[in-house]
Amino acid sequence: MVNGNNQHGPDYTANEKHLVLAAIDEYERPVSIRTLGAYAESIGVKTTLLIIIKQPAEIGQPIVFSDREIRDVSSWLAKEKVTHLGFYLMTASLHPYALLVKLLRAAGYKGVIMAGGVHATLCPAESLVDGAEYAVQGPGELPLQMILNGADPASIPGLVWRRNGQIAANAKSLEQKLNVNALPFPIFRFNDRDWILADNRLRRLTWALHKKYAVWGGRYYDMLTSRGCVYRCAYCCNVNGAPVRRVSVGHAIEEIRSVKERAPGIAGINFQDDSFFAGSDEWLEEFCSRMKAEIGIPFIVRMIPRYVTKKRIQLLKSAGLEYVTMGLEGSDRVNKKIYNRQETVQSFLNAARIIIDAGIYLSTDIIINNPYEREGDLRQLALTLNVLPRSNWGVVALPLTPFPNTPLYERCMQDNLLAHFGTDPYDSMLITSRPGGYVTPRFWMLLNTQVLPSIPQELGEELITAGPCDDKASQRVEKLAVQLRRARKVTRWLNAIVPWLRPAVRHALKRVMKRNSK
Repeated sequence: MVNGNNQHGPDYTANEKHLVLAAIDEYERPVSIRTLGAYAESIGVKTTLLIIIKQPAEIGQPIVFSDREIRDVSSWLAKEKVTHLGFYLMTASLHPYALLVKLLRAAGYKGVIMAGGVHATLCPAESLVDGAEYAVQGPGELPLQMILNGADPASIPGLVWRRNGQIAANAKSLEQKLNVNALPFPIFRFNDRDWILADNRLRRLTWALHKKYAVWGGRYYDMLTSRGCVYRCAYCCNVNGAPVRRVSVGHAIEEIRSVKERAPGIAGINFQDDSFFAGSDEWLEEFCSRMKAEIGIPFIVRMIPRYVTKKRIQLLKSAGLEYVTMGLEGSDRVNKKIYNRQETVQSFLNAARIIIDAGIYLSTDIIINNPYEREGDLRQLALTLNVLPRSNWGVVALPLTPFPNTPLYERCMQDNLLAHFGTDPYDSMLITSRPGGYVTPRFWMLLNTQVLPSIPQELGEELITAGPCDDKASQRVEKLAVQLRRARKVTRWLNAIVPWLRPAVRHALKRVMKRNSK
């Protein structure tokens, strides 16, 4: 037993330990448990990944588990003699995690159950659900190692546990921030070691199932070269903070080389860093040089406008950059006063033009369904998007969700606005499903998220000037949106199967929309 705190099971010796790390998500993209699992294996612990695919909850439609799922998972845990079961928690996975713990305990599972991740750091006490022994705040490698080694819970940094029936939360420590260059490459294998629970079936994770349930058809490897973010956006639940810790170029290149050897079907890299470039020019120059010379596959990055320059984008493009995600989010007023973002419309436009002019696709994030927004904010957003050169860009719209213990959540509490949101961080994260919740007016929603990227700038200006009070403009926006939805049924399929065809598809769509908009 782990220092006398496992009330559910027998003693385990070191060579009997079997750790299962699980994540509940709508896609197969378990970056965190792949990373933590590799660390556990590096210290000699048998480790298996369990990926649980569930459609996101909506208000009145929570995530549930069938009798078959519980029976299969509990039988598998017993057969594999799993001693420790750990979960990665986002806020939206807290409720299904708590339910799963309850059901697995009822089914007889007696090992140690614990959780870490974003929500465990934001809300440590509530992450220690009934039936679980531990939750971990902050980076999980060191706490996990100490738990597996049977350390005194009082000595484990960031640990949340029960002491004399009361919840105790140990302080986080800088010791948890290990040298990222010393960490092993994440688990990425399809050799009957790991498992996936999807469509009411527990199966071994194969390459075919990976392609079925991962984004981009499973052909782009999700990768991190850094931990942390230089921003302090009010709505964000990033818990790594600053300074950003980045691996060496050599470490990054060797990870990619290793992935190509282990999974020859990988066609590109999807860098998940909050800002892929937030370091030195020397790092970027070396990375681009080696990526081009030694790797030779395309990649996707997330960028912060202030770090975008022509030189950097040209360097990245020469190395294989084909797709950039960058946030505009809202108007200058909303970004400054509500989101605490240190970017402006102008800084976004400067960066966006550089990216698009370089022939790189730009995916622009904007936030919708924000109770604080006004029509002037939505109009400025439209005017900003309409300035962008056509047509190598698109918009991803994410409903504003007030995550607990973020500055935005505290502000909404003070302003008595939480009940006005259509989203709920626990039961409809990024999904507007609460009846009566605020939604962005339809005219601006359709124009900003669907129509503007695919129509001529002159038509966009005409529609923005007319606004939602003009019946003809509203009807035209509705018609254009319908045409675009039909076209995107095809492009979504093409993007998933052959993403490198996106520019050609966009060009064809532009010609069709130009003809239909006359």
